[in-house]
Amino acid sequence: MAPREGRREPTPRGSRQSPTRVSKRRVRVASEYAPDGSRSRTWSIPRGAEFSEENISSADDAGDGAAFRAPASTLTRWFARMFLPEDYPNSVSDDYAAFQAWDTAQGLCSYVRGSLTTKALLEGVGVGATGATAASAAAQFIARDMCGMVGGLVFTLAKGRHLDAEAKQWRLFADLANNVGMAMELAAPLANDRGWFLALACAGSVARSLCGCAAGATRAALTQHFARARNAADIAAKEGSQETAVTLVGMTLGVAVTTTTDGKTAWQWAVFVALTVAHVYCNVRTVRSLVIDSLNRERVRRLLARYDETLDEPSARGSDKVSAENSPRGLAKDEALLPVGMNWMLWPWYRYHGAREVRSVHLGAPVGSATREETIDLLRRLRDDGSADSASGHRPRGGRKYALASSRAHARRRRRTRVMLRVDAAAADQLEAYVHAALVSCAGSERNGDRIVVRSEAEADDWMRRHHDAFIATIAGWGWDTKDRVLLAADGWRVAWDARKDE
Repeated sequence: MAPREGRREPTPRGSRQSPTRVSKRRVRVASEYAPDGSRSRTWSIPRGAEFSEENISSADDAGDGAAFRAPASTLTRWFARMFLPEDYPNSVSDDYAAFQAWDTAQGLCSYVRGSLTTKALLEGVGVGATGATAASAAAQFIARDMCGMVGGLVFTLAKGRHLDAEAKQWRLFADLANNVGMAMELAAPLANDRGWFLALACAGSVARSLCGCAAGATRAALTQHFARARNAADIAAKEGSQETAVTLVGMTLGVAVTTTTDGKTAWQWAVFVALTVAHVYCNVRTVRSLVIDSLNRERVRRLLARYDETLDEPSARGSDKVSAENSPRGLAKDEALLPVGMNWMLWPWYRYHGAREVRSVHLGAPVGSATREETIDLLRRLRDDGSADSASGHRPRGGRKYALASSRAHARRRRRTRVMLRVDAAAADQLEAYVHAALVSCAGSERNGDRIVVRSEAEADDWMRRHHDAFIATIAGWGWDTKDRVLLAADGWRVAWDARKDE
């Protein structure tokens, strides 16, 4: 009987070779990673199979799909590339994310309040009033801007060299100054009838100019801190993108708030005060989130006080508890919020109890800054010793590249410790000089344990001989940069001396 149409006859065994059986298990050949560090795709081949176009396949991170396809998170990655540095988070420091989150929140508060102050200034110069002229309004705005520019120049002259050393503290100062300036601008129209509008507007402009100078300078310093892959320019660019996005959102909310509270002065002040409180809180959290391993004067004083506590128990310095408390992260928890002498601005909510300079230290001082008697005494010691000595008269350790001159009590001037630096004094020499000066110039509160025992000049010189090298090694072990990032706000004066090489 003829076979049915379409029916296949069985193939005799051995008439043809059966296909090679390939294991279903696949071997990973390569993994592809996205710029954010997450694994995006895996390339694999069946175990025992030959490399061919049919056998090699790729699958996304979920593991499904044999053929290449675009990742589902493309928009998310575009968003990340717009606002986050390349290779985030590997290319930035660990505190970057927390800082940017709180910085975004405080910026939003500022831009909403900025809409209220802009409206107030426009009302103050006469926008909408029948007797106001464009020339009068322009003149008042020009005067206001000029006052702000002058204020910025004076601030830069006075505090420019301190901004790198105390970037965290000046960052918070900038935002507090911004709050004061905004409050003055919002209050200026209320004083228009008494002729105080222009004065308040100019004072507010000066305060906001201080904010601009301090915030811009500290932002540059913090950008260098965040950059862990020599990507400071990329971080700055992404910071600009974040600022633009926050500005857009803040301006939108500001227009809504301004429209809603138009003509309601009490409501405007209520919104302003509430946002100001939120702004201060966010800024405190912003600076508290920073963990900086550079050494400035305050950190040196606090580390010196804590090292003094371990003199009786040297073995305790290397314990995990002591190392964690004195590491950059541990010290950042209760570091001063504002620059020296300005912490009263947060009273009564905050009070600083750390070691302070009871006799100010002028690091990098000119020889002639001391009194004539002190200058003659210093020059005599430089001539006789060939290297610097403390005012105690004891011969110093060889190779010291600084000289101390402690001023005597003066009826009209606060006592100061002047530190003259030699022309070849490096960062490590400046650190040594400040430690020596701090031993005779600083004291502190006992409430948090940061207390430096004020020593006589002879005792301080002896401490430097016995403990300085161990102190530097100890704080380096705690995680502090004692070589490159020593920021002590030294003045630029330098002195050349070596009497034994003179004719």
